[in-house]
Amino acid sequence: MIFTDPIFLFVFLPIVLVAFYATASYFGRNYALALLFVASIIFYIPHSITSVILLLIALAVNFSVAMIITKMDDHDKNRRSTYLFGQFYNIASLCYFKYKIVTLLLGPKSGLIVDIAGIAIPAGISFYTFHQAAFLADAYAREKNVTQFLGRLGSIKSVFSAFCRYGAFVSFFPQLIIGPITYLSEFNPQIQSKRFLRLNPIDLAVGLTFISIGMFKKVVLADNLAPTVDVVFSAANVGAEIHPVQAWIGALAYMAQLYFDFSGYSDMALGLARMFGLRYPINFFSPFKANGIIDYYRRWHMTLTRVIARFLYTPLSVAGTRYSMFNRLAPIPAHLLSLWLPMLVNFQIIGLWHGALWTFSVFGLMHGFWYALETEVRASKWYKSVRKTTSPLVIGFIERAVFFLPLCLSLAMFRSESVAGGFHLFGQMFGTSFDAPSAFNMREPVVTLAVAFSIIYLCPNSVELMRRYRPAIMTYDNKSYGPAFLRELWRPGWIQAAAISGLVLASLYYVSRQPPFLYQGF
Repeated sequence: MIFTDPIFLFVFLPIVLVAFYATASYFGRNYALALLFVASIIFYIPHSITSVILLLIALAVNFSVAMIITKMDDHDKNRRSTYLFGQFYNIASLCYFKYKIVTLLLGPKSGLIVDIAGIAIPAGISFYTFHQAAFLADAYAREKNVTQFLGRLGSIKSVFSAFCRYGAFVSFFPQLIIGPITYLSEFNPQIQSKRFLRLNPIDLAVGLTFISIGMFKKVVLADNLAPTVDVVFSAANVGAEIHPVQAWIGALAYMAQLYFDFSGYSDMALGLARMFGLRYPINFFSPFKANGIIDYYRRWHMTLTRVIARFLYTPLSVAGTRYSMFNRLAPIPAHLLSLWLPMLVNFQIIGLWHGALWTFSVFGLMHGFWYALETEVRASKWYKSVRKTTSPLVIGFIERAVFFLPLCLSLAMFRSESVAGGFHLFGQMFGTSFDAPSAFNMREPVVTLAVAFSIIYLCPNSVELMRRYRPAIMTYDNKSYGPAFLRELWRPGWIQAAAISGLVLASLYYVSRQPPFLYQGF
């Protein structure tokens, strides 16, 4: 099932919503969470029975490891090895079922990896694996929310109840397939609250608004740009000549398609969770309004960024710094070990996290060098002196202008079917093939692009629009841009209901196509 499927919207969701609040009212919190766990498994079944089995095994392994290490004494030598076994299982299963990394490096005929019964990439494996890895780290650190969440495990019934709570935390359907990756410290205090099980009309109103906006972004904006994107990138892949204007339209169309596809999913995920009385962390906050690549990663896939920084970049940077100090390295090698190397590894992992393709590897390399270079520039005396003597408005405009082009090019490489195809597209974008045959009628995509980028740069995002009702947990403290008065518009009322109804009707006109979300393939 996907969020834009009418069966999900008009059958599955209402049934689960009614059943959840009825169960909460008559049987209490544990039974309500168990119902969410079961509903999430039912939601996941259409992706394949094999994926469901793998999810359940992953849940059982991680829950068992967490339960064991929380019971062990800190001085027990087996505690650390048990924790490492759990994390090894997560990493190994992710690498095998998603990456098949040896195939990437050595080619599909290397014979070093044997496919198990032709198993395809399980939907959402990257997200629920990182989700559980963070949970295990919290359990190993004896984070207080973990012990409270698991409760007393003195009987089979209490263990089963805790497993259902854990299953609901990891596999709750709004975030199972594409995130956000939620920490238990964000989830547990909410389910412990007395307000959690109470049906609140505001929660329903805010949730439905997010769902309506998100669906409009996905099926009206993102999906209508997809045909243009497919035509241009398919032509680039076979080395065809493309008119420079149409090459740019294709690259910009993919930027907008990816933006609204992921933004639409993120809005719908927040809205669905809110209807059940839960606030999830923000995963998307106007990333194209960023003033650089550093700011961009505080706005795009924010929960993935913080997990990668926590488990990869920070440990590598600390290790490089300690090694440099212990061995008294010169400033330049020390700087390379403490900043550049961890940064490049960090972004290489982010690139390959999307899949085992060379285009993702090149994308990660581009962003790694860019991030490290921008870090150096912002730390330089020259940049600091320029900021002191130049208007913030001028600085902001220049930074965004400089940011846009490399972002456009890197995302074009990300979308390309091969590295050669990506570089061919770059050549066509900056080339002189003005006599190339037209690949598509430009009128509709140009109009759609104009609307899309006007929304991106002039309108508040959904979280800003709904901020009066605290729609989500702030992942990072990001600055808002755009007209302030537009952020004051939304509150429950007939005018707002009419506007939302218009978005829903426009979405329903296109919803029969039901293409999956782009990040569903990652």
